[in-house]
Amino acid sequence: MRIKNKYKAVCSLARVRFFNARVPLAVRWQLTNRCVLRCQYCNVWKTPGREMSMDRIIPILDEMAALGTQTISYSGGEPMLHADIFQILQETKKRGISTEMNSTGAGIPENISRLQCLDFLKISLDGPEDIHDQVRGRGSFKMAMAAAHAARDAKLRFIFSTTLTKYNIKETPFLQDTAKKFDTLVALQPLKGLYRGVEDVASLEPCREDHLRAVGALIGQKKKGPACLRNSLAGLEHIYHWPQYPPLQCWAGKIFCILSTDGTLMPCDRIAYAEKLPNCLEAGFARAFAKLPAVHCSGCGFCGVLELNFLMSYKWGTLKSLCGILK
Repeated sequence: MRIKNKYKAVCSLARVRFFNARVPLAVRWQLTNRCVLRCQYCNVWKTPGREMSMDRIIPILDEMAALGTQTISYSGGEPMLHADIFQILQETKKRGISTEMNSTGAGIPENISRLQCLDFLKISLDGPEDIHDQVRGRGSFKMAMAAAHAARDAKLRFIFSTTLTKYNIKETPFLQDTAKKFDTLVALQPLKGLYRGVEDVASLEPCREDHLRAVGALIGQKKKGPACLRNSLAGLEHIYHWPQYPPLQCWAGKIFCILSTDGTLMPCDRIAYAEKLPNCLEAGFARAFAKLPAVHCSGCGFCGVLELNFLMSYKWGTLKSLCGILK
């Protein structure tokens, strides 16, 4: 992030923290629900829904830029399946907004030259080939590795992103070794159901003892020095208590939000809402963001959100881990 943009971001955070303002610094935009994989803990692909065309996307981007958005993380489904993904990335960059993308790796190698305007790529990785393929589908591991090799060769910044389940809770050494092999990091986060996803994720949860053992070891490594982890020490100590997290004020709907494929705007996609949520296609992004409801939940361990919440709570040690949120 340029010095000018860093200054704007700091000023925006201060406005939110001390003057009850709302500034959508970080937005995750679900461009499509379509996906090439069938992951055990997600069924978003079952509800394809409509996807926004460029004539709908451009006005929203303009409003985001005017409101001070610093980073948009494009997600899905698989965002590479959106017909206008490359134009979307270019238009985002034109407005001075950092571009990120969460991907399974699908379509990355053959389109790497068209992704040079991407600031940051997050590739899903759930363990060694047998485990990754068990969770996500046959051939998905090779697809993720091909994307990682292509990104590294093209000097495109990327990290791996892992959801911890009973299948991979003992594979954190492999995940770290893989990140080290590619000279990058891995972000680890506990499993939590999405309001629109698989209803019964309990069957995929690791046992409490395995979770404590794995995260405890990561905390010890983090205290000693670099451990190829994007998670901050405070973040690891927080998710150590999964599934009952220590109290932490959440700033969802204040400094970050989620935009769904049909224009619905939400503070977070990990809880259900009793009231009707605002829609950007009906009200515009600025008015929709101003109408977001307050968030009340039992807490989560979602890496990016967690680190932003810690920053707002004056835990400055998390700043380094925010490289992929506010670059």
